Amino acid sequence: MAGSHSDSPTSSGRAGTAAVTVTTVGVLPVYMVSVLWVQLREDLEFGPSLLGSLVACFFLTSAVTSLTAGMLVGRFGTSPILRVSAVMSAATMLAIALGAQHTEILVAALCLAGWSNGVGSPASNDLISQAVSPHRQGLSFGTKQAAIPLSTMIAGVAVPLIAIPFGWRPAFAGGAVLALLVLLVVPGSGRLKSRASSAPSDAAGPFNRTALVVLAVGIMLGAASGGALGSFFVATAVDSGISPSGAGVLAVVASALGAGARIGFGWLADKLRRKWLNVVATQMVIGGLAYLLLATGVEVLVAAGAVIGYCTGWAWSGLSTFAVSRMHPGMAARATAITQGGMGAGAALGPLVFGVLVAVTSYAVAWYVTAAMSLVAGAIVLQGRRMLIRDRPALVAAQEQRRRRTASGRSKAPARSQVSGHGEGSPAVHEEGRRRYP
Repeated sequence: MAGSHSDSPTSSGRAGTAAVTVTTVGVLPVYMVSVLWVQLREDLEFGPSLLGSLVACFFLTSAVTSLTAGMLVGRFGTSPILRVSAVMSAATMLAIALGAQHTEILVAALCLAGWSNGVGSPASNDLISQAVSPHRQGLSFGTKQAAIPLSTMIAGVAVPLIAIPFGWRPAFAGGAVLALLVLLVVPGSGRLKSRASSAPSDAAGPFNRTALVVLAVGIMLGAASGGALGSFFVATAVDSGISPSGAGVLAVVASALGAGARIGFGWLADKLRRKWLNVVATQMVIGGLAYLLLATGVEVLVAAGAVIGYCTGWAWSGLSTFAVSRMHPGMAARATAITQGGMGAGAALGPLVFGVLVAVTSYAVAWYVTAAMSLVAGAIVLQGRRMLIRDRPALVAAQEQRRRRTASGRSKAPARSQVSGHGEGSPAVHEEGRRRYP
């Protein structure tokens, strides 16, 4: 067993890189459209409402199709699905570059991009679960989820470097080339060897679809709140009196800090023993309080609310995926397909609901509702975790044994190898498992 890690043809670094890059190009089409929308609208004379419809098409399609990812990965394998996802992402950006003058092509392209992202993201979770060393999986999941703001930055860089001097069509063509280059880092199916994270452990249990659906509902509400933050913060800041340029800079800083927080929490998940789904719920609650600051309309509080919101209320996605994957060794794609379906649905519905609330009431009321959603999301995540834990008697026994040891003042070192918890669902790596628990 000791030599199995070193003998594995696929390194943790390559597997993590493949997961991050597939996720990045998976969401790149929708963010390219969003960032380059001014150029598209002026050139092709589209109405202002079309962008919202396109974004909704992408995320709703992604949410629905993610439910099929577990079946597809089981049928065709992890690596083939990752390759298909990258190729489809490239095809959609090329289609936009060549035929965006037709609204039907734009809608079809964003729906196809949503499909490729919907199946590619759970497949990349499965790749991390299979091929990344257990003590690096938290960092890998955190970095993978930071790929979303990374794709926004790539799309933003494309504006001054390509779109302004050469036009928006070459920018989309460049995005298509970037997506095809991802194929170079996806490992072949024959090079994948399952690591210990796919083996049974005290944190593993039966596949409880009901508990995962409950968890997905909480994640959906949390993602809806975070999606509203990403979509409407700049408009809220300007409405509060901050200059448009200042609001833009603040959005960049806050989103960059949020990306760093996702990576940082992932790193901590590899180092500390915590009940990580409880941490996710806490982040959602703190995020809800941050959204209340955005409702005040006071400039300094709005700025603080954005930073806190990005670093807590919208920084939990990597931790939640890490937790669910670890609680379902060998079934990461199937389990995270359900929770990521909730995440995609929330990302689509949140901005739509917020926009309707702003239209009929005000920014303040919309942020109050968003804050309430985030608080409810935290409570539902806690309930989903309780339902998952009920199916894991060995995990409960391990936790009780730890509590008794702590109360009696004995050594922290477990006396038996079965006392292994590794975050929210551990692999059968007992030395690692002694450091974290669900």
